[in-house]
Amino acid sequence: MSRRDGLPVWLQALLWGACNTAAGTAIGFALGAFRPGGFDRTLVWISVLFGNVVGFTVLLTSVVLFPRIRGLPSAARFGLLGLALLSGAIAGTGVVLYAYPLYVLRDFRQTVAVMAINGILALILGATVHVYESLRARLSETLREVEEVRLVEARLKETAARAELAALQARINPHFFFNTLNTISSLLREDPEGADELLQRLADLFRYTFRAADAGPVPLSEELDFLEEYLDIERARFGDRLRVLWRIDPEARAVRIPGLLLQPLVENAVGHGIAPRASGGSVAISARARDGVLEIVVSDDGVGLPRSEGSRIREGHGLSNVEQRLGVFTRGAGSLALEPGPGGRGAVARIEIPIRESAAEAPAP
Repeated sequence: MSRRDGLPVWLQALLWGACNTAAGTAIGFALGAFRPGGFDRTLVWISVLFGNVVGFTVLLTSVVLFPRIRGLPSAARFGLLGLALLSGAIAGTGVVLYAYPLYVLRDFRQTVAVMAINGILALILGATVHVYESLRARLSETLREVEEVRLVEARLKETAARAELAALQARINPHFFFNTLNTISSLLREDPEGADELLQRLADLFRYTFRAADAGPVPLSEELDFLEEYLDIERARFGDRLRVLWRIDPEARAVRIPGLLLQPLVENAVGHGIAPRASGGSVAISARARDGVLEIVVSDDGVGLPRSEGSRIREGHGLSNVEQRLGVFTRGAGSLALEPGPGGRGAVARIEIPIRESAAEAPAP
């Protein structure tokens, strides 16, 4: 019976008045049916007035009084409500009796009886309405607390996802960083310009990793640019032993994915597939969007997967972290699969991301 209903007070009053009038009219007709002398319109009118006295007393206490005393102890709250309901009903009844003294009143006891009846009706109806209001207020508060818990949980999940990303960087960056420094050191005397260019590329990579840790999903095109910089550095280290093949569908470039999602796959292919071979090998990166799914494949023709592991993704491994972050990002709808390459040569890592999920905006940090 308050503004929380979503209806203006004037409209609530109009609806409440219509209900009061209907109830009073029904009572008036019922009384007239048993009254000696037949039907009397004045009796119906007086019943309508009494109905509105009781009804609007309840409405006013609900709209004006109840919200202001909701925080009081139960005994004080119900005492004030009871006093307000009785006072309003008796005062309103007195006004009606004053307007129709000759028609309604026969003696003092009849006056008291009419006032008592209207007061009791106001108490019963008011108690029902206010119990409902109390239960609804409690339910609203519970729903608000549940919503707050849900929002906190969502923020915690987002924080955990970002923490996973930071942990992933902490594992990858030192290993890659020291290898790159060794490469730069070896180039300083023979190719200073090449060493300077490599150092600039390394700085660009770190800028991207720091930005990706604080940003939401990035277009696949940005992730591919990052991989190209990363592989340029690796090629400076491996020389002709590392060859890279790209097969990227243009429509896939705009799809958004978590930053640094693909780097562990490429690092795994280079470090575990190509590096152990004296002759090196190739790393192929492909991406295509079809049937509402973005499919990204990173494969190599290196030494292949160890027989003891097969296609299992080990817990705590860089690929395990990618799998977990992919699950958080797609709400379990994405997948990461690791399998042997054709003929058992090399390895294939395959990511599938629903485009509708991947295109959604990430929560603000």
